[in-house]
Amino acid sequence: MSDPTPAGPHPNAALPAPVLTTPRVTVYHGDAVELLRLLPAGSVDALVSDPPYGLSFNGQAWDDTAGFRESLPHVDTARMGAPEVFEAWCTAWAAGALQALKPGAHVAAFGGARTWHRMVRGLENAGFEIRDQIAWLHTTGMPKSMDLAHAIDKHHGAQRADRIVQRSDHDGVLGATRSVLAKGTPVTEDAARWEGWGTALRPAFEPIIIARKPPAGSLVLNVLEHGVGGINIDGARFAQGRWPTNVALDAGQADALDVLTGSWQGESLSRKFPIFRFEPKPSATDRPRAFGVSHTTVKPLGLMRWLVTLITPVGGVVLEPFAGSGTTIEAATAAGFQVIAVEKNADYLPLIRSRLDQ
Repeated sequence: MSDPTPAGPHPNAALPAPVLTTPRVTVYHGDAVELLRLLPAGSVDALVSDPPYGLSFNGQAWDDTAGFRESLPHVDTARMGAPEVFEAWCTAWAAGALQALKPGAHVAAFGGARTWHRMVRGLENAGFEIRDQIAWLHTTGMPKSMDLAHAIDKHHGAQRADRIVQRSDHDGVLGATRSVLAKGTPVTEDAARWEGWGTALRPAFEPIIIARKPPAGSLVLNVLEHGVGGINIDGARFAQGRWPTNVALDAGQADALDVLTGSWQGESLSRKFPIFRFEPKPSATDRPRAFGVSHTTVKPLGLMRWLVTLITPVGGVVLEPFAGSGTTIEAATAAGFQVIAVEKNADYLPLIRSRLDQ
């Protein structure tokens, strides 16, 4: 694979004018691969982001191989498969982030269960150290599985007379949707043999990669000189002062854990993990809409605020290269941090503004 790290910026290259500014927030419209390398070197204290996972989510261009290729004009991707293109893209944006971050600064980035290893490789290719992984366990994932028996019937040209499918008559948050109300009875012998078989599990876990730019010299000297390098244990404590863990739960997973385990040493087992409420249909506050547009993948504000607090020094600057609807921006500013953000999709910029106007 050719080196996906972008060449240094042209001597006359400069950041474009920000599209949104407040006393604490600066938002740029553009491609993170291009813009991150234009930020002043060693100027950012932490990076917290929910970047694309490389799963072609719901046909969205920002999560598709074609979109990643657009960000890599300097790389010959013609012979790369989709996973290699995603890794090259991760390497490219991570390289820009590496130069913008101070020595010893941390990254907290979400990944997909099938593709997170490619993002890890991209971060390592760019020069980051992988420090940990936080498991975000939730109950809201939707299975994306093929009904093998029905697919076999379709392959044979057989129609199920008793199959009932409901289709939305308008675009929702995830676009036009369809729900199978009744699977119907297998028609062919082959289909009957594979009744009940599918192709995927229901997602209930997302990894959050914790990486660090290598410190300059010893960690102690790095912390004293650059003000970054450690993680804020006391600031991220939960449930009456517990040490932060590398597992976080949503309320549904916490309840399920307590049902299975009951109490231990006089308290529920779920209290040993931080819990962040996540609604399958977030309110307008958590999922803003502007001009008929809303973002399809929104993380809980509480979770993002916890992550920002965990790795950013008090009053520090947080970098968010994939701002989306602005969840990280809102969480960081509410916690007293400054934010530099980038968003490529112009349709999402009004969503960010709506958060800032709240």
